[in-house]
Parts: sequence; structure tokens; C-alpha cells
Amino acid sequence: MVNNSRRVAFIVIGLWLAVILGVTIRGMIAPHQNSVFLVFRDAGRAWLVGQPLYSHVGKYLYSPLAAAWFAPFALLPDWAASAVWRLATGLAYLFAVFYWFTRYSANGRDEHSLIRERFGTKSSEIKQRPDKRELVPTVTVLALALLLPLSIGNLNNGQASPLIIALLICGCLAVLDQRWTLAAGCIAIATFFKIYPLAIGLLLAVIEPRKLTWRLLLGVLILGALSLLLQRPEYVIHQYEDWWHSLGADQRRVSTDLGSWRDTWLLLRIAHVPITVGVYAILQAAAALMAAIYCWWRSKHWNRAAVVWSAFSVGCLWITLFGPSTELATYIFLAPVVAFAGGKVLTPVIQRRESFGWLQFLAVAAYGLLLLAEALNAWVPVIRQNNYLHAIQPVAAFLFLGFTLVWNPLRSERSDIVASAQP
Repeated sequence: MVNNSRRVAFIVIGLWLAVILGVTIRGMIAPHQNSVFLVFRDAGRAWLVGQPLYSHVGKYLYSPLAAAWFAPFALLPDWAASAVWRLATGLAYLFAVFYWFTRYSANGRDEHSLIRERFGTKSSEIKQRPDKRELVPTVTVLALALLLPLSIGNLNNGQASPLIIALLICGCLAVLDQRWTLAAGCIAIATFFKIYPLAIGLLLAVIEPRKLTWRLLLGVLILGALSLLLQRPEYVIHQYEDWWHSLGADQRRVSTDLGSWRDTWLLLRIAHVPITVGVYAILQAAAALMAAIYCWWRSKHWNRAAVVWSAFSVGCLWITLFGPSTELATYIFLAPVVAFAGGKVLTPVIQRRESFGWLQFLAVAAYGLLLLAEALNAWVPVIRQNNYLHAIQPVAAFLFLGFTLVWNPLRSERSDIVASAQP
């Protein structure tokens, strides 16, 4: 059985590496087709020569510092830059989610101590049982298998979101290890790609306000100052002003009757709920406040690992449901937590240790709808312009929100380990 688990693990990791290699080769062969990397390359070129970054509203949405990051890619031939970008972002994403999943699948010391306290079971007895050896890779491998189809689109298009997610996950892992400076640095860097990843940093700061808040603020200030050193200060300051105005000038939310984003606004408009942009901004702020209160309340009842997972999950839910610009590709922020939750709650069902209940249904339904949206976008292009079908993803996010509010990822793991430890 252990050998079978390892064989499955090698197959899943092999599929991931094959996909990353495949999109890298495609980027080399056709660097100008179906790729947002060209936007990053153009921003890097503009940065190098001191030209405006935001001359076209809605094209380049990242910060001036991100343009400095893209500048080295602009010095390479397009085929080489496209390949390096896809390979680097793909591997960073894979390694981050793999370690993230493994951390929450195993989490050995905490679980062993819990078993000893509650059941008087010695840790040596657990280590001797082969079931424990099977359990750890099964959850991680199943989660990776579920995550792959939700990630291919972003990897193929050369999106920056996989890299941003990798940075945020590294920040969360650093919080678990109490490496506060590293955590703040990772989140600050992600924030300079797109502003809304800061939401996850602020939720983590709610959990550890004294240790993380000032470091996060300092990290943002240092990175902002760094951008002034990489180009002429007057040019950089002007670009930051243009960036702010460009974000404010983006009117895609009201470009049609339903808007262009796939979020709560779309669901409200489909339901014919009268709402204005100003009222929706209040709703966004209220949702952020509720997320912060939820994380603070959980921090009083759960250990740090469970609360960090909740902060990341709730932050990703806010980004997709109430964020400033939720597109099809934005839902990759939700993909890792949905995939892991599905793997975690389905593993005992597959092993016939638990029955399929309503909690499993919520996770499976959320995953299925996200997968359906990806499949329809890839294979039925006509739906790309159908805003009613765009509601599939926010409905999935609300289903997963209901799951997240009641699920403790470590509580499930504890029951799994206890079950495998019992004779």
C-alpha cells in the first residue's frame, strides 16, 4: 500500500512538471499568442527608458516597482523571456503549494501530543503503524491532483497570480514558524504586484498585531523607497500618481448592466438588487471588517496553524467575492484552499473511514463549479461573453465560504491520526 501511494505521488508530481514544462515550451514556440506576459514585458521596457506605464487604462495594473521587476525580462528575446517567466512562476507555485499542503497534512508534533493527552497513546506506537505512513502523502497528493486543472489556465497564459500566491503562502508559512520579518517581506512584495494581496497580510496582522503590523508597514515603505532608487525619483513618483489614477479610472464594473467582474456585484445585479458603486464599496468594507472579526475570534479558540489557514482562506474569499477586479483568472487565489479542503475531507471517505456528509458536499460542490467554469471557458468560448454564466464562480466561492466558516483543517487531521493509531 505504501508503494502504491508513492507511485501515485510520482505520477501526480510528474503531471505537474509535465504541465509546467509544456507551457514553458509553448511560450518559447508562440510567445505572442494567448499570453499576458507581453503586458509585463512592455512595462519592463517602458521602465527602462522612462516612458509612461499607464497610458492605456486597464492594460497594466501592477505597481511601478513591479515594472522594475519585469525590466530584466525585457532585455531578453521574447521566446526566452516567456519561457523563463513561465518556468519560474510555475515551479514557485508548485513548490509553495506542495509544502503548504504537506505542512497541513502532516503537522506531526502537534497531533502526536494531542493523541497522548487525550488517549494516552505513545507516539512510538503511531510511528510503527503503516497507516500513518500512508495518510500523509494521500491528502497532499489528492489535493495536488485536484489543484492542477484549476491552475493550468493561469500557468498557460503567463499570469502573475501563481507567483503572488507563492509569495503569500510563503508569508503564511513564515508566520507559522514565527519568522515575522520574512512573513512581512513576502506579503509586502506580493502587495506591490497587486494591492489586494495586502488583505491577507492585514488578516494575519489581526492574529499577531504586535509582531507583524509594524513589520508589514515597514516592508511596504522600504519597497516603495527601493523603487525610487531604481529609476529617476521624479519619474517614479509620477508613475505612482498615474497608477492611482489609472486604477480609479477603470470603469469595467459598470461597463454593462451586469458589469465585467465575477463577484458579489454580479450576483446582486442578476438578482435585480438595486445597488450603486458607492453602496457596494461600503459592502466591500463591511465584508473586510467581518473577515477581520472572524479571524480575531478564531484566534481565541484555535491554535496558530488553524487560524493562519483560516486567514488565508477568508482573505482569498474576500479577494474573489469582494475584491476590486475579479476576473476568471483571479479565482486561482481560491484554488489551493478549495483543492486542499477537498482532498482533506474526501480522503477518509475514499478510505471508507467516514461517510459522505454535508461538509464534504460543500467542498465538492465548490470545487466542481470552479472546474466547470474553467472547462467552459476553455472548451466553449461562446460563454466568455455570457455574464450570467460568469456567476458560476462567485456561487462556488459562497459555497466554500460556508464550508470555511465551520471547518478546522487540523481537527479533521487529528481524527484521521487518532483513527490510524487505534488498534
